[in-house]
Amino acid sequence: MIRSVNPRWAATLAVALLFPPAAPMSVYVVDSLSRVRPKDAPGTVVEAKIKAARNEAEAFQIVVHAGDGGLQGVNASASDLKADGGVIDQKNIMLFREHYVLVRVPSPKAKEQPGLIPDALIPFPEPGAKPPAKPPLYPSAPFAVAPASNQPIWVEIHVPSDAAPGEYKGTIAVTADGEKPLDVPVTLTVWDFVLPDRPTLKTNFGGLGKRLLTGHAGFKPDTPPYRDLERRYAASMAAHRLCPPIPPYLRPNVRPDGTISATETHAALKEWIETYHVTGIPLRLEGADPAGKDRDRNVKFLQSTWAYLKENGWEKYAYVYIFDEPNTKDAYDEVRKRAKMVHEVQPGLKVLCTEQPTPREAAWGTLVGSVDIWVPPWSLFDEKAIAERQKAGEEAWSFTTLCPGKKGEDTPYWQLEFPLLNYRIPAWTSRHLGLTGLLYWTVVYWPETDPWTNPLSYKQQYNGEGTLYYPGGEAGIDGPVASLRLKALRDGLEDYEYLVLAGEAGAEKAAAIGRSWTQWETDPAKLAVAREQLAALILARKK
Repeated sequence: MIRSVNPRWAATLAVALLFPPAAPMSVYVVDSLSRVRPKDAPGTVVEAKIKAARNEAEAFQIVVHAGDGGLQGVNASASDLKADGGVIDQKNIMLFREHYVLVRVPSPKAKEQPGLIPDALIPFPEPGAKPPAKPPLYPSAPFAVAPASNQPIWVEIHVPSDAAPGEYKGTIAVTADGEKPLDVPVTLTVWDFVLPDRPTLKTNFGGLGKRLLTGHAGFKPDTPPYRDLERRYAASMAAHRLCPPIPPYLRPNVRPDGTISATETHAALKEWIETYHVTGIPLRLEGADPAGKDRDRNVKFLQSTWAYLKENGWEKYAYVYIFDEPNTKDAYDEVRKRAKMVHEVQPGLKVLCTEQPTPREAAWGTLVGSVDIWVPPWSLFDEKAIAERQKAGEEAWSFTTLCPGKKGEDTPYWQLEFPLLNYRIPAWTSRHLGLTGLLYWTVVYWPETDPWTNPLSYKQQYNGEGTLYYPGGEAGIDGPVASLRLKALRDGLEDYEYLVLAGEAGAEKAAAIGRSWTQWETDPAKLAVAREQLAALILARKK
């Protein structure tokens, strides 16, 4: 027997078949070293579990995935994290929208494909903050997500120095227009040891100065608004365990004869050194011919500066940046000439040079006896030669730039299309090799391009070279916007503290992860295991 079909029900069924309801919003969790592209398949982990020391920042990512209908008005908020022993207030949890940067032309030796790569981290507005007068070109939250696409949120927890050890729990709530809110459970284990405020690994990541002006239109050099801008960058560098450069206006005034007067600048300089946990005070020699016609001026400059620094207990941070990458015999001669003067007129003041102990040309002669702090590039690092200099009582740092190296002997390059792990590994290798510092040429190289729209920098050949920050103006921020790469670097500098606190056992772990500048562990999971093992070693040493 055939029954008739209700026409109204049939029409409803036809519409449902032709236009099925859009898939709801979903979220999943990935670790801090993963990069999630817009069209990557959704993950399955829906809970965040992280571990950290006191006075450490630890992060994870929540990826919001939109169904075929897309999403509008996506936002997120954090609860307090609670444990039996205390509470970590939600103010210690920071949220960022990860902005995708379009890579069109690959860097040399690139490991990842061109396309949209998450990098810039635009902070969510603080609760109750007024919206900017002009809507930003690159907003933070709320935001939209394109159909069948991902949008990661960076979640960063700063563990207070006085937080009680234990297991803390809370949630991150994700909402969107017309969608059911989703809660992501968060478990944070706080280990019972604290990282130092002042980083153990010294750094020199170049200056800020006029480079800031290329990314922040409307500011004028050496004005109060510009100095406030400079301080915001310095504060961010310090928060990421990098030594911020000391602005020229905070340094003692140099008189015509070379002696210094610190009366006018002392209080402000002291505040800067203490607030931003400065680990290095690089000195540059005066004049075009420091050890020749300008020698007398430099003798007085060095002696009066050293006396001032020593009076305040800052001499341990000082060094003379004698020459940048000497690559000719004449340059080597100049290094020897300048260094001889420094050592003669001011014993105890160290000479730093971005060069390796073994010259590339034997005819240049040696710099041994002239240099106190060797800073070779990773691609030319000679472990045996450096070990000899360390045995002689000298220091060694290292530096990276561009993508040098012989075929088959790559180093952990720092361009945008290389794994985030590359930014974390150098701290492990540095500890393994007994290095005490890390150098990079700048974090704000913007004069050639707008990094938001074209990440190619340095002769338009290297994506992200020298740009660990984005200028925040287009994101509605008069200050820095950090990158995922900077966060990974910060985590490596925190790892270095673990390695130091773990003592000799830490050195063994460092050797297993950062074996050399051309061989290192490429599996982030193994680094995570090693970090937990370090924490166990540190806790065992405390008993």
